Amino acid sequence: MGGNPPDQARSGAFTQSARVPVLDVNVTPLTRDQLLSSVATAIGGGRRLTIAGHNLHSVYLTRTDAQFRRFYEDAELRLIDGMPLLSALDLTALCGGRPRWGSRHRLGSTDWIPQVMHLPSVRRIVLFGASEASNRQAVQTLGERAEQTELLGIPADPWNPEDLDAVAAQIRAFGPQLLLIGMGMPLQERLAAALRACTSVAVIATVGGAIDQLSGTQSLAPRWIGRTGLEWAWRLASDPRRFAGRYLVEPFQLARLILRGAA
Repeated sequence: MGGNPPDQARSGAFTQSARVPVLDVNVTPLTRDQLLSSVATAIGGGRRLTIAGHNLHSVYLTRTDAQFRRFYEDAELRLIDGMPLLSALDLTALCGGRPRWGSRHRLGSTDWIPQVMHLPSVRRIVLFGASEASNRQAVQTLGERAEQTELLGIPADPWNPEDLDAVAAQIRAFGPQLLLIGMGMPLQERLAAALRACTSVAVIATVGGAIDQLSGTQSLAPRWIGRTGLEWAWRLASDPRRFAGRYLVEPFQLARLILRGAA
């Protein structure tokens, strides 16, 4: 496979890191089963694991936000959550005569959250983010799929920074194995770093709009659209006011930053 030789991630799971050419970021190309195995290994071994997802928006933020960039540098797993990144890896692999990574290495948050609840080691999960109504619905939806898993919902839209200590206290009292933070970039990454420092949760994952998607508040594109690389168009059409800047303006800003760095 393409990328660098496999190495032992801090989670203790056998993972493989790869550098995305041109975009110049490190990713951890994993299939869903490999990710679930990494989560189980971390929890079973009493280790800490931070899971982030990389797409063009996060790549742009790594170049414009130093705190955000440090979070991604420190995260043990950086999933591929965007077809442009996967395509860049595949092109490099083909040019080097190596097998392509393949679409199964593209993992959005909703591709693995429903399955992680069935891991025997995951007994308690916190869903942190979204509005009160959306969070409550997501907790109900996931709870119906895995009744043996206890869920705690902590709404966070709107977010008040003064609530951080109270949220941390709730999490410590609940004692989850998995904390899912869905608040959008870069706020969720800042909170993930803060909560990792003041709680003992084994696995913390930043999951963007996954809570809203699981609750049905935000439409979720069919997975076949994701495989074609056109999920951005689905999102843009479903909420143009929210996504116009990200998909129609930010890519050109990122290209300018890349060209400026190469000059």
